[in-house]
Amino acid sequence: MKTKEFKENLKIAVDLIRKSQHIVLACHMNPDGDAIGSMLGLGLGLQKIKKNITFLCPDKIPSRYSSLPSADRVRQAYDHAHPVDLAISLDCASLKQLPGVDKIFKRSAYIIEIDHHVYRDQFGDVQLVSARTASVGEIVYELLAALDIKVDRKIAECLLTSAIVETSSFSRAEVNEKTFEICAKLLETGVDFNSISERYYWRKSLPAMLLTGLSFTRIKTALNGKVVWSILYREDFLRLKGRQEHVDPVADDLLMTAGAQVSLFFREAESNMLRVSLRSKGGIDVGFLATTYGGGGHDSVASCRIHKTKQGVDRLIKQAGALLTKTSVVRHE
Repeated sequence: MKTKEFKENLKIAVDLIRKSQHIVLACHMNPDGDAIGSMLGLGLGLQKIKKNITFLCPDKIPSRYSSLPSADRVRQAYDHAHPVDLAISLDCASLKQLPGVDKIFKRSAYIIEIDHHVYRDQFGDVQLVSARTASVGEIVYELLAALDIKVDRKIAECLLTSAIVETSSFSRAEVNEKTFEICAKLLETGVDFNSISERYYWRKSLPAMLLTGLSFTRIKTALNGKVVWSILYREDFLRLKGRQEHVDPVADDLLMTAGAQVSLFFREAESNMLRVSLRSKGGIDVGFLATTYGGGGHDSVASCRIHKTKQGVDRLIKQAGALLTKTSVVRHE
């Protein structure tokens, strides 16, 4: 059940959207299915009420999401002359997640944040935020309903992608009866659930298979297997002709190890920097740990970046173990 504050903010958001003509929608860098699906779904809906929509993302859309409706319209910069009446962020816990794109947000008359992260830095005028909601696509669905916009098959494809990817095919603890209720409504449009599910969970390119396999050969554990981690380097991606997006699911795969309660997946995203994906089960809060490194996310799903040093990797693994032993986490300086 949504809070009174959420319901009040929903009314304000509806009013702002109805009064605005030129609207920018933006999702975070290194976009995932939740960010892209919710952004495209909202944009397609707002076009039904004759709004001028611009889609922005700091990074290019990963190839696995390129077939989504209007994905080819996503740009990395705002190149229109007319001013922006309203800027809406989707799945962004901070303005820092919109490098470059943040400029147009600062020029916009109003900003609406649509998000479900537990750890976040407020930056807009209105927050449609619900940490108990499994995916941002669900919040978008409620917003479209409040705007009396009928969801068609294209919108449903985007919002189902959001739900399927963010919940790891409905396996996360955040999934609840509302998640299934909304997805059931989306299926009523005739959208092909099996096709969407296969596209994101049952089909991998050869580089993705090879990189995933390589990450498995490097699995290490601590605390009797309760902490599991692995690492990939730039040379691995170059040698196997792979991309960062090919290994997005690896952190979830690592957590499937019998006995594992926390997983960490390190990958060299840029020279001398490691992108870290953290996952947990059983109520262990890896989101807080990620915030101590300037990252963030949810209790059970989070990410951050650290310098590529053995000491840095070892420190983060030790801190993850501290969460299990109820030892206080030392904040990273």
